[in-house]
Amino acid sequence: MDQRFHVWFSGRVQGVGFRYTCVQQARRYDVVGWVKNLDDGDVEMIVEGQPSEVEAYLESVASATHGAVPDTRIVRSKATGQFSGMSVLH
Repeated sequence: MDQRFHVWFSGRVQGVGFRYTCVQQARRYDVVGWVKNLDDGDVEMIVEGQPSEVEAYLESVASATHGAVPDTRIVRSKATGQFSGMSVLH
């Protein structure tokens, strides 16, 4: 069963291509959702998919950003199925 992961990333995540890295990494996994910058300097993401797939995707984002994200907070809930791909919101 698909799940929704609402994720907040803190650290060096704005001005370094983090959101586009998230979208690029998503192409390797069966995940959908969005990612956007927040006014406080954090990045917010909604990502849906099988829990093991989303977890692998989030690990790949962490690896691709070489530890630039020291703090990640995740809230899980039931997937809505409203997304068809991964995108950057502005």
